[in-house]
Amino acid sequence: MNRIEMSSDGFSDDQIIELRKIINGQIKDARKKSRHDKCLLCDKEGGFCDSHIIPQFCLKNIAWNGKLNSFNTLIDSDFLKKNSGIKDAGIFHLICRSCDGKVFQNYENTEAYESVPTETVLNQIALKTSLRDIYKHETELEMYKAMKQVMKEKSPFLSIFINKMFDSQIEARKLDIKECYEIFNTAKENLSSPKKYLKIISYDKLDFTVPIAFQGMIALVTGVNGETINDNYNYHSSYKVEYLHIAVFPLKQSTAVILFLNDKCTRYEKFEKFLSEATQEKRLEIINRIIFLYAEDYYLSKLLDDDIIRELQEPAKILQDLMTTAPQKSLKNAVKDYDLRRDFCIPNLLSRDYSVKFED
Repeated sequence: MNRIEMSSDGFSDDQIIELRKIINGQIKDARKKSRHDKCLLCDKEGGFCDSHIIPQFCLKNIAWNGKLNSFNTLIDSDFLKKNSGIKDAGIFHLICRSCDGKVFQNYENTEAYESVPTETVLNQIALKTSLRDIYKHETELEMYKAMKQVMKEKSPFLSIFINKMFDSQIEARKLDIKECYEIFNTAKENLSSPKKYLKIISYDKLDFTVPIAFQGMIALVTGVNGETINDNYNYHSSYKVEYLHIAVFPLKQSTAVILFLNDKCTRYEKFEKFLSEATQEKRLEIINRIIFLYAEDYYLSKLLDDDIIRELQEPAKILQDLMTTAPQKSLKNAVKDYDLRRDFCIPNLLSRDYSVKFED
């Protein structure tokens, strides 16, 4: 989610509590306005379940007393909840309990990752990720609309500036939603009429458990050689963003790290070639860097040392800065900002050095 910078400096404890209530209220209202009437998978009316973007068995493998750290832990905002429990980590409400329990059985089974995941598993990952992103972007859209209206009511003399500030973000969210529905519809159709349309560009089965869980689709701005992959500032409806699916699933005493694409994607050829030729150490370093430069919905083990958390705060704050800049930001600057060769250190949580140790 594109965030509005929130610093608690100068606020009393009571003010922070009150502002936290306001923010949570805004999020609740946005989710209510974006709520669907029917399950997106079976089209039946009824209640929605708490569906998790990351299989719960992955989260249990890195949790401590049922708790996890998150992106909010790293940006250290007093206005946002810093820790997540397994039950409320990465949930969304778009499908019914029956569909959540039946449709994703293959991908939510640890046996699926004993070898290279099948097309069925990849399709279910893509389906679940697209559902979560639809939920996320529809909520964001309603929040931007509400914020725009509140600001115009409070400062009508700044109407032109406010329109400029929010309209491009609103249009961007609409395009995000449209693209997510396209991915969702393809994956949904593939449930009943299976066909091969996804390709794995990297798969690593590690013999240790990493302290991070992540599942998402990322539109890389640039690759490892500075080449442009996606112009994320092109809001024209004819421009198609190409997404990279990434899954980091910590298992008991092992980890599955999966990268895959729609086989119609053409702009990742150089990136795919790099991954195939790189050593495993270098490949995992780049994947780790991508997650921390682009994503905010990963979950971290609370067993990580405080020193490591502090080291991870730098890329998290870089991402926050990038998300709070003006929407008119140029592609040229974005390629520089998201350069995977940038000279700053990000602890590689996909390396054995940071593995989670289990006691029998």
